[in-house]
Amino acid sequence: MTAVRAFEAVARLGSATLAARELGVSPSAVSHQLALLDAFMEQPLTRRDGRGLALTEAGREYFRSVRTAFAVLRGATDQMRDGHRNAPVQLGVIPLFGRTWLFRHIGDFLGRNPDVELTVSYSHHRNYVSDSADLSVRFGDGQWKGYEAHRILSGAVAPFCSADLVARHPASLDQPMLLSTLPLVHDQDRNGWRLWFERHQSDRNPAPGLLVEDGNLALQAVLDGMGIALLRPSLVGALVDEGQLVRLSEEAMQDDRDYYLCHLSQQPLSGAEDRLLRWIIERCGADASAAPRRAPPDRR
Repeated sequence: MTAVRAFEAVARLGSATLAARELGVSPSAVSHQLALLDAFMEQPLTRRDGRGLALTEAGREYFRSVRTAFAVLRGATDQMRDGHRNAPVQLGVIPLFGRTWLFRHIGDFLGRNPDVELTVSYSHHRNYVSDSADLSVRFGDGQWKGYEAHRILSGAVAPFCSADLVARHPASLDQPMLLSTLPLVHDQDRNGWRLWFERHQSDRNPAPGLLVEDGNLALQAVLDGMGIALLRPSLVGALVDEGQLVRLSEEAMQDDRDYYLCHLSQQPLSGAEDRLLRWIIERCGADASAAPRRAPPDRR
């Protein structure tokens, strides 16, 4: 851990000298710790860059993983030294939810709760078991072992494109089968568009088109005029109101997955966590008194 601490300081400050000053040791001691960490990892995390140090590709990847943990540790230490003046809460969010919903609204909560020190991180949507946040916004069926899940937004999808694409293809958009002539953007896999066309009895092959990893990238591709994507009206409605997106069908397709606000079943919420949970539920338009969906406790 001493070596990891030295590495984090060097990566954050960009200098072994500054890191040594912060840690109260000599620059040579920092260099020694970096060498120990390289040996333990069996690959270099830093490299010489002129008279300074730069991160290798492996070092950049490792720093992305450890910097959040050290930030939380520093914050917890400062809270204790300052006499608990602030109430820390860590909220994990899916990138698209954070981009389209959270940061449009969270200022209201923070203005009403100046004592809350909020940290926002990514929910690990590939493996929610590794999620260490106090509260996390997740997408799925609401069944996660050991968690209570409050449904907050619909996960139904509908076709959207950019206003620019509408301007470039006005004739196509006037025709009933408008979706059969324009480029597609696929989110995570190609099944979404396949199901859409099957439901509408279209013989279009949905395979062609850009495939991206998640909804956040799909939204950006649509905004950049690259095609039509199946996006979630519950999240992108504000972009329609602002004229950035155009919804191409009033019909929405549901696949029994929605957005949930989750927390551990066996761990009581702090006062600040409970306030944030109730605020998100109310702001999303859900019934704050509704019973949450509870999965069996994780007994691993």
